[in-house]
Amino acid sequence: MARRADSGRGASEPPTPQVLLSGGLGVFAVVVFVAALVFGVEVKNPPPGARLGITSAAGPVGVAVLVPRCRSERVSWVELRSAAGDTLWRIAARKGSIDERYVVGAETAPFGFTVEVPFAPPLPGGPLSAVARLDGEPFDSVDRVDFTRAEIPPEGVLHLGDVVEPASFEARAMASADCQGPEGDLGLVNLLFVAAAAGVVVTYLMMVRRYFTSR
Repeated sequence: MARRADSGRGASEPPTPQVLLSGGLGVFAVVVFVAALVFGVEVKNPPPGARLGITSAAGPVGVAVLVPRCRSERVSWVELRSAAGDTLWRIAARKGSIDERYVVGAETAPFGFTVEVPFAPPLPGGPLSAVARLDGEPFDSVDRVDFTRAEIPPEGVLHLGDVVEPASFEARAMASADCQGPEGDLGLVNLLFVAAAAGVVVTYLMMVRRYFTSR
């Protein structure tokens, strides 16, 4: 019986300062991890072309512009420019579009788009530029990628000077976008992480309370 009483007293003993310190560091690490997971890393000054990809496609130019987007974003226009800055082709959608692939010079514009500048062959030599505008939260953005016809890969996606697999391009492009935003939807999984982190913080605060009330 004496051993049981001693064991009960030991379980109810207040935490030591060393336990509080190590526990506080653990709580801090959990909170930082969850905050980074939920709110992400703020994207600052991504390089030009980080949101766009170039791939080969059937069409008069032989190229398609890939425009991955956040759920709240819509593509409002896409165009092809020459090295001199002349617009060689341009399509625009008044309400924006959720499409993420645009064949340059295609005879039929994607749904919701109108052809404002039809492509007139031949394609001039020298560098080209694909430009696209995305409207939506947390802010509107315009991105531009420069390339040459020789750089268009027969397979894969040209992104920031590298030819990568489509899945890698998607990951790299979306990493350059601030899709979460200051008022982004946390989602069920992130909410579960937040709830778990809150539980850790509450447990630690209860331990701190026990420490001070026992003194």
